[in-house]
Amino acid sequence: MNFLSRSLATPPATATTTPSPAAEILTQFRQEHPDIKFLRWQWQDYSGVQRARVVLLDTAIAQLAEGKPMKATGLALTCSVDNHLIPGTPTDAQFWLVPDWTTLHPTISPGSAQVLCSLDYTLPGQPMTQALCPRHTLSRVLEQAQTQWDLSFLVGFEVEFVIMKPHPETGKLERYSRGWGLFSVAGLRDPCYTHIEQCVLQLQARGVDIQAIHTEGVRGQYEFALGPKPPMQAVDQLLLVHSYLKDTFAPLGCIVTMVPKPVTGDPLANGQHTHLSLQPTPAPDREAAFLAGMLKRLPALCAFCLPQDVSYERLKPFVGGADAVGWGTECRLTPVRKLEPGRWEIRCVDAMANMYLTLAAAIGAGLLGLEGREPLVWPDLGDPVNADADPGEPLPKRMEEALDVLHADAGGLANVIGRRIIDLYVATKRFEVASLAKLDPEEVRGLFLELY
Repeated sequence: MNFLSRSLATPPATATTTPSPAAEILTQFRQEHPDIKFLRWQWQDYSGVQRARVVLLDTAIAQLAEGKPMKATGLALTCSVDNHLIPGTPTDAQFWLVPDWTTLHPTISPGSAQVLCSLDYTLPGQPMTQALCPRHTLSRVLEQAQTQWDLSFLVGFEVEFVIMKPHPETGKLERYSRGWGLFSVAGLRDPCYTHIEQCVLQLQARGVDIQAIHTEGVRGQYEFALGPKPPMQAVDQLLLVHSYLKDTFAPLGCIVTMVPKPVTGDPLANGQHTHLSLQPTPAPDREAAFLAGMLKRLPALCAFCLPQDVSYERLKPFVGGADAVGWGTECRLTPVRKLEPGRWEIRCVDAMANMYLTLAAAIGAGLLGLEGREPLVWPDLGDPVNADADPGEPLPKRMEEALDVLHADAGGLANVIGRRIIDLYVATKRFEVASLAKLDPEEVRGLFLELY
C-alpha cells in the first residue's frame, strides 16, 4: 500500500515563506552574528533522527527575499534509521521546510546556526498537506485541546546521558565518564563534568531553562532537569540540548549518548522521563478521565515513546518505567507517576522517540478519555492500601508488538492524530525493525550510540 499518495482530507497549506519578514529576520541575525555563514534547516524524522539541509546564510536570505520555499527531500520522513528507503515511496514526492524562526540559534560549531522546521508535503496533482508532519500534528492536537476543552499544557523533560569514547586499540565505544553517581559530589570531579558545565552555560545563553544537574546511575551517568514549557517549545528546547551535548564532546573524540541501554549487559539505563501538566488544573473527574485515556492506550503509545527494541531492555517489573499499565501517586515503580493534581511523570519514554509525535499521541489519548468520560479503573499503586493489587495489562515487550497494537488502534488514536500519520509511521518502523534485524546487534547499538 502506498501510504503517501492517498487522497487527502486535510486542507491545502502553503510552503511559500513570506518573503520580507523571514529575510529581515535572517538579515538582522547576520548583523548580530557576522561570523555565521551557514544555516542548518533541521527537522526530526519518525525515528527521532535529527536531519538537516545546510545552506549558506547569504543564499538563504536571497531565496527568502524572492519568496522561494526551501526543499527538504522527498525522503525526509520515509527512510529508516539506517538510511534505507521504505518501499512504496513515490519518486516524485517532495517535502518542504517551514522554519520556526523562534528556534533560530547559533550552534556550537563555529560559523553555523540552526533553525527547526515543520514539513509540508506535496505530490503532483494533489493539494499540499501537513498531515504527515510530527510538528504539525502536535500543533493540531494542542489546538483541539484548547478549542474543545480549554486546556493547555506544560512539559518538562529529564535528560539522562553518558559519555562514551572509542577504545584506542579496538575502536569499540566504551564508557568514558566514570564518576560516582546518584547525586554523589565525587561524580562532579570526573574530568567530563567541566565540559558539561560549559555546555550548560552555552545553553543558558540560548534561553534554555536547565533547572538542575546531578549525577545519576551507579557510575558515569548525568541528568539535566529541564524547566517546564508549552509542549512545542519544550520539544524544541530538548532537541537543542541533545545537539549541544553531542557537539560539546565531539571535538574531544567522545560521543554523548541518551540510548536507553548503551552497553550490552550493563545495568546502566538512560530514560527521558516526561512531566506533563494540565493548565488550568482540572476538576477531579476530568483529571481522572484524562489519565484513564492515557492508561487505556498506553500499550499503543509505547510504539511512539519506546521506538526501538533496545527501548524494551530498560523495562522491567517495577523498574525503568515498569512493564505493565498502571499509575501511582509519587510512585516511581509505575509507568505513570502522579506528582500533584493534573501533573504526571510519564516514565516509559526514552530519547530515541520523536517527542512531537509522542506528546501528540499522549495528549490525544487523554483528550479521548475526556471525550468518552472514561473511568479510571486502575488503582493508585502509590497508596499502601493497593500494595497487593494485581498488575495491569502487560506493556509490549518489543517494538513489533507495540506497532501491532498501534495499527489495530482499538483506542481510536487515529481520530485525534490522524490515520494517515499512523499508517506511515507503522510502515516506516516495521520496515526499520526488519532492516535492523539483518545487522549484527552490536553494530546496531553502535549506530544508535552515534545518533541518539
